[in-house]
Amino acid sequence: MRVLLVQAFTALDMELVYPIGLAYLAAHLDGHEVDIFDLNLHRDRPLEALGERLDAFRPDVVGISLRNMKVGMPHLYTDDFEPQQRTIEFIKERRPGVRVVAGGTAFSLYAEAMMARVPAIDVGVWGEAEHRFPQLLAALDDPASVPGVYYRDGGKVRYSGPPPGVDFAALRHPRRDLVPHAPYLESSPVSVGVQTKRGCALQCIHCSDTFLLGHRVRTRPPEDVVDEIEELVRVHGVRRFFFCDQIFNIPVSHAIGICREIVARDLDVRWSAWFNEHRRTLPDELIVWLKRAGCDLLSFSPDHVDDRMLKRLDKNFRHEDLLYTVELARRHDIDVEYSFFLNSPGEDLRSLLAILRFLAWARWRLGRRLRLFTLLLMQPIRIYPHTRLAELAREAGVIDPDDDLIEGRVWNPGPLRHAVRLIQSGAGSLYHARQRLQAWRGGAVSAR
Repeated sequence: MRVLLVQAFTALDMELVYPIGLAYLAAHLDGHEVDIFDLNLHRDRPLEALGERLDAFRPDVVGISLRNMKVGMPHLYTDDFEPQQRTIEFIKERRPGVRVVAGGTAFSLYAEAMMARVPAIDVGVWGEAEHRFPQLLAALDDPASVPGVYYRDGGKVRYSGPPPGVDFAALRHPRRDLVPHAPYLESSPVSVGVQTKRGCALQCIHCSDTFLLGHRVRTRPPEDVVDEIEELVRVHGVRRFFFCDQIFNIPVSHAIGICREIVARDLDVRWSAWFNEHRRTLPDELIVWLKRAGCDLLSFSPDHVDDRMLKRLDKNFRHEDLLYTVELARRHDIDVEYSFFLNSPGEDLRSLLAILRFLAWARWRLGRRLRLFTLLLMQPIRIYPHTRLAELAREAGVIDPDDDLIEGRVWNPGPLRHAVRLIQSGAGSLYHARQRLQAWRGGAVSAR
C-alpha cells in the first residue's frame, strides 16, 4: 500500500519542527511504500506543493499528523483551526478515493470535535500509533477492530475503545532518511528533536501531556538513545538538537546516563532540553555531566515564581527552587531561559509583578546567561481540553460548558488582562529593538 504521511502546519513561533512522530510511524510500516511530506517546508505555496506530491506519489492512504492546533502564518492564515481543516479537505478534493487518517497530538486532544467538524477525516487514531496504524492499514474496512480508533458508522462517529500501552523502549528508531534535516537546522537550533522518554510524573493543572502519554515515565536505555544521536551525527550531519521529552531530568539517573554515554563516544554535539526546577532534580553532578555532554542551555517552564501561584498550578517546586536555578546557572556558567504564564487562576497585581522582579534579579545575577527569548514566552495560559484548568474555567464561567476549545481560549479574565497586554507589548518591543540594533551593528542576531 502507498502511504503518504503529512505533517500539517505547526506553530512554535513559526520555526520548523522536524516531524519525528511521523518518522517513528514510518519506521513501523513494514510492507508499505512510505513517504513523508511536511507542509511547513513549503510555506510560500503549501497546498500547491502538497497537490504536486499527491499527484506524483498517488497514495492509497494519507496519514495527517495534527501536531499543533494554533497556527499563526502572517499573510496566509489567521485562524487556528481553518488551515488544518482546509488541508484535509484539499487532500480529499485532490485525491477523492484516498483514505484520510488523522492523528497526532492535536487530533488526540480534540478527537471528537475534529471528527464532528471535519467529515473529510475517514478515521482518526488516538495517542501513540506506532503499532496501531499498521493494524489499521490491514483493517481499513473494519476500523472497529483496532483499539483507540475513531471511525464513522452510518453517519455517526464511534470510538473503538482504549488502546493498550506502548513499550517505548522497544520501538524502532525513527526513519530519518525520508525527510532532509538541513532546512530544520537552518530554521532553529531546537527544530530537530530526540526523544528519550514518554510520559510525565508531574501534575500541572494546565498540561495535557499526561492525558496523551500518562503519568508513568517510560524511558529508553541511554545506549539506545545515543545510538540514535550517533546516527544523526554520522549519517545526517546533525550536531545541534533538542531533547523533546516532557522533562529531561526526571529521573536524574537516566539523564546522567545519557550524558555519560555521549561523553564516552566523544560525540561533538550541542543540545538543550526542558528541565524541572526542583533542586532535587538538579544536583551539581548532573550539571557537570550536562556541560561535558554538550548541553549549553537549560530551558525551564516554571510558569510562575510566587509560592501561592505555584501551589495553585500544582507545581512540584517553590520560589526558593527558582532562585536555586539562577545560582546554579551562575555557578556552572551555563545559559538558562524561563517561560511564564500571566494572569493564571488566582493572579493579582502583586504576584504578576513578582515575575518581573524575578526576571530583573536573574538578569542582574546572570547577565547574558539569561536568554532574553524569555520575554517572548510570557503569555496568558491556554486552556486545553482534558485538563483540570478546563474544569476550573467552566466552573468560573471563563469558557462555556460546551466549548470544545478548538479555537483556542486563554485564562485571562478581569482587569489584569490590560496589564498582561502592556507587559507583552513592552517585552516584544524590547526584543525586536535589540534585534534591529544587532542587525545595524552587522552582528549575527542572537537568541540571547
